[in-house]
Amino acid sequence: MYGAGVLLLLIVCTTHNLCQSVPAEVAEADAGACLVRFGDAATGEGVYNQTFNNVPYCAFLGIRYAKPPVGELRFANPVLEDPADQRNYTAYGSVCPQFKNINRQNGIVGSEDCLYLNVFAPVQQHVDSQEQETAHVRYPVLVFIHGGSFVAGSGEVHGVDLLMENELIVITLNYRLGVLGFLRSERLNITGNYGLRDQQAALQWVQRNVHHFGGDPARVTLMGHSAGGASVTHQLYNEQAAGLFQSVIVLSGSMLAPWAVLYDHLRCQDNYVHDMDARTLPEFQQLELEQFFIPDRKLRYTFAYCSMFYVCFIPTMSNRTVEDGAFFSHSPHDAVRVKTPPQMPILVSETATEFEFLLPHIFDFWMSTNYPNQNQPMIRRRIGEMLDNVGNWAVAQGLEPTKQLFYQKMANMANLYYPIRRLLGVLGRHLHEDQLYYLRFEFDGKFGEYKKQIYAQHLQTNKYGALHGDELGYIFSPYNLRDALANRAEYRKELSVHIRTVELIANFVKYGNPTPKRSKLSDIVWPAYSEANNHTQYLNIDAEFTLRRVDNRHNLYYLIWKIVYECLYHGHCDTIAKLEQLGEQYGGMLVAQANDDGLDVLDEEMKSNLT
Repeated sequence: MYGAGVLLLLIVCTTHNLCQSVPAEVAEADAGACLVRFGDAATGEGVYNQTFNNVPYCAFLGIRYAKPPVGELRFANPVLEDPADQRNYTAYGSVCPQFKNINRQNGIVGSEDCLYLNVFAPVQQHVDSQEQETAHVRYPVLVFIHGGSFVAGSGEVHGVDLLMENELIVITLNYRLGVLGFLRSERLNITGNYGLRDQQAALQWVQRNVHHFGGDPARVTLMGHSAGGASVTHQLYNEQAAGLFQSVIVLSGSMLAPWAVLYDHLRCQDNYVHDMDARTLPEFQQLELEQFFIPDRKLRYTFAYCSMFYVCFIPTMSNRTVEDGAFFSHSPHDAVRVKTPPQMPILVSETATEFEFLLPHIFDFWMSTNYPNQNQPMIRRRIGEMLDNVGNWAVAQGLEPTKQLFYQKMANMANLYYPIRRLLGVLGRHLHEDQLYYLRFEFDGKFGEYKKQIYAQHLQTNKYGALHGDELGYIFSPYNLRDALANRAEYRKELSVHIRTVELIANFVKYGNPTPKRSKLSDIVWPAYSEANNHTQYLNIDAEFTLRRVDNRHNLYYLIWKIVYECLYHGHCDTIAKLEQLGEQYGGMLVAQANDDGLDVLDEEMKSNLT
């Protein structure tokens, strides 16, 4: 538990060394060995593996992509490092420093020398001539950015078996986390966002070197989950990342999420700097690693957003320009209004429940000031009063059995669903009509590690539906793969969903289309998402894969948070005042008549019914 009975929810890439890596421009140096050559002088030996269907592949683990960020490179931009000499790539590099348990804040794991990536590649036959080598097929590349609320996690995964069988190069990576990755202090000349810059450095390394592993640098898909998904969208809109990838997969994340960008750094991060035994950048660079990990018992380095709590060390805005060292040219919420995303295939996904079943501690509305509209100091109280009115109405109308459940669903919408769906709408207005795909993962099977294991003790319901993170067990190899292989009949549905889900992901990486043709595994053709053409279908993954249609117009929680969002991020707060007067007549109108195209219709109806 975090603070006074508040569970700080993180998605951490939990890892055990079940991950068997992959090869590239791979030569079998001797039986069972994988060798990659970087030009004439550098080589690296990886681990020869086989998938559970006996397909060979190589794992190159712990490849350094940037110099260790220590000493003068602590709180500095990453310095790219290319391979040199002869190296063994047979074990993961250190994870980046983090609390062993973020909720208990006890113990530290990891080393600052952590900027490593891992490459998994299908085995290619050894060639004896340069002519034959140039004729080799180049595999499409999938680069994965892990989640963990920007304070935890690593690039270790349970396995990549089916991704290998679909002939992809898979790359996972570490990036700086928490204070070391995201502290910002203008006084100390610490600009922050080093973790995002690490991700870009890794992508630059991929462009320089992935061809040595048999990968095609012109066909790179960037995929991230949770904080990694938010990172992917940050990179999508960042000019400095142009050309580093050609398609993206966003799993349960969005740069529009409240936990994806910090506006309130003066209160939050300055509290941290004040509590440290250092006052200058050189002094911070000389501190022992353990000194950065201060238990936050009084929630001084934490903020709340619609009743969910987060650590402050996340991507942050700066007063500087990009030319002067800033990562962002615009805040994410302004970027989607003034910038056009690059034209490329994009797949956006969410799970059926995300965090909804993990919020029993929420019984009211809590809110810090992590949003740009600071011109109305009473706005949080007004939003709280409005939600109180709506909650009372929802219970009175029988829409929810309790007001507590109303607040829990509101928190889930505000912190996850709304940021994802708002970004989806923006992308749908800018991308070509065949480039955007929308996925909902519902299947509640035994490969769902987060529901079945990680968060099992916190669940107080047995309701059906995948949790935030459960889909990872159907893209990467599941945590309980050995049990599944020993009891295939018991895991028949899970293995079927796993195989079909990986095929969709692999097709998207290869073709920019998850169903370029009908498959032996499924006869579904998944249409692209386009609000302009009223093509608002998404693929729902359950035991059966089905197409469904998006309808936010009749979603009470979506409509309410759209009103709040417009106020917090764009200063449009008139509707808040009207909803403070919520009556039964308007409440029904909100659900029955509201549309997703704007608030004008709502406003006109309210003028005639509330004045």
